Amino acid sequence: MKNIHYYITTLVVLLLIVAPVKAASEAEFGKLHKTYILHTDGSQEMRVQKELTLFTHAAMNRLYGESFIIYNPEFQELKIHESYTRQKDGNIVKTPENAFVEVLPSAAADAPAYNGLKEMVVVHTGLELGATIYLDYSVITRPGYLPELDVCEQVEELSPIKEYVLSLSVPESKPLHYELLNGKTAPAVKTEGGVKTVIWTLKNVQPRPYMLDVSLAAGNVQAIVASTYASKADALKVIKQQLESNGKEVSELAKKLTANAQSPEQKTKQLTAYVQGLGNCRLSLSQTGYRLRPAAEVIRSAYGTEAEKAALLAALQQASGIQTEIKAVFPKTVNKDAAGLATVSKLFVTDNAVADIQDFVSVVNMDAQPVVLETVSHVISQTDTLRVTAKTGKALEAGYRRFELPQARSGWAAYEGRSTVVNTTRPVNLLLRYLPDETYTCIVKVTDGMKPIVLPTDKKIENSVGSMEVTVKRTADEIEIVRTLKLKKQLITPAEYPAYYRLMSEWMDADKSTLLFQVAK
Repeated sequence: MKNIHYYITTLVVLLLIVAPVKAASEAEFGKLHKTYILHTDGSQEMRVQKELTLFTHAAMNRLYGESFIIYNPEFQELKIHESYTRQKDGNIVKTPENAFVEVLPSAAADAPAYNGLKEMVVVHTGLELGATIYLDYSVITRPGYLPELDVCEQVEELSPIKEYVLSLSVPESKPLHYELLNGKTAPAVKTEGGVKTVIWTLKNVQPRPYMLDVSLAAGNVQAIVASTYASKADALKVIKQQLESNGKEVSELAKKLTANAQSPEQKTKQLTAYVQGLGNCRLSLSQTGYRLRPAAEVIRSAYGTEAEKAALLAALQQASGIQTEIKAVFPKTVNKDAAGLATVSKLFVTDNAVADIQDFVSVVNMDAQPVVLETVSHVISQTDTLRVTAKTGKALEAGYRRFELPQARSGWAAYEGRSTVVNTTRPVNLLLRYLPDETYTCIVKVTDGMKPIVLPTDKKIENSVGSMEVTVKRTADEIEIVRTLKLKKQLITPAEYPAYYRLMSEWMDADKSTLLFQVAK
């Protein structure tokens, strides 16, 4: 008895020791400061200062062993003010010159037009458990490269932040629109010496989940957005002015690609397939300085950024007599002009995925007018026939045969349901890609006197998120199994997630889609 008590006590102590260790963070930012300055001559400076203490080998080797800074040396200058590691005992290890490695950004590797971009890789040295990384650098942009001050900074990192500070300074004469998305911290605002400064200070910022999708649209991360454009329309003019009227190359290509098309729909399909088949350059609008290459150049090079391919598709469709326009996706803001070009998540002509989540983002045309996108139906109504005989299905011992419902892996369960049900609980919102409405009917034809041993049973679950139902009707030689899933909430909060999890676990339960019959004796 004493031994049992000893083992139980030891186990409890071990659990108490291990629990906080497992819950501890990989690392922690002592501070993370970001400063944006717009000078009167149009030049800009972005400065980043960070102090990061490492607690695990994963943080040293996987998460934070290197820092990456992308810039354009033709128009920008990178200055490393300070870079060193303070080890646990206080010893200072300065970053050596050979630890500053300049490479081509991977997103520009297959895009010769953007091979002038550089990525500075700062390899942090002297790392050990308990060491603190110090990095202080600026990217200085010459006048004329960036149209305006344009900021979109996500606050949360993969590790907690003791002090997060973001500062904006612009000439007093410039308009400045700004907003903290998904947060309530108000900034400090002051004007001095003809300069207006806005500063957010956030304390003890919790990390975003490492393995879970988060986004501004889902409302589960904070971001500071700011712009010195007079309005969102003025911001979009930067893109609109680069869109060309149909040039010779575009017109000739459009004619060639649609030569055999019999309808506008066929033309659209063929032109879209061509543009989708071009190479993808993953550089963002901000990384290209909000510049688009001419459509003719995109055609000749056979690749483009997302924005360039959208512009090309619009030009090809217009050259083919199809009315179309480019749309932009912005985050939703209270101040409609706070979100500049840096916040644009996508430029597109047609995109069903954007249409599915348009209630959670702001979609506008190039004149900044709201656009309502046509949605694609996600209603599935499918009927299959399953023949149960002594020779079909999978043979098991003792004359048993197993059958799988043919519709069990279709629709939502094929991917979406599995990817969104990770754990029984979820700490942040879940934004579903769309709302499924699915009905699967299976007519089971039974011959050879096959005896049903295991069948699904009638079940209905209805909650705040949606409903799931299974009905089974039997006759002498036929079984009708109907499975329905209908979700009604696209944004699932942590409090609602258990209800969503229950629906999904029932919907994807393999036992609910397996039939067992026995061969008649």
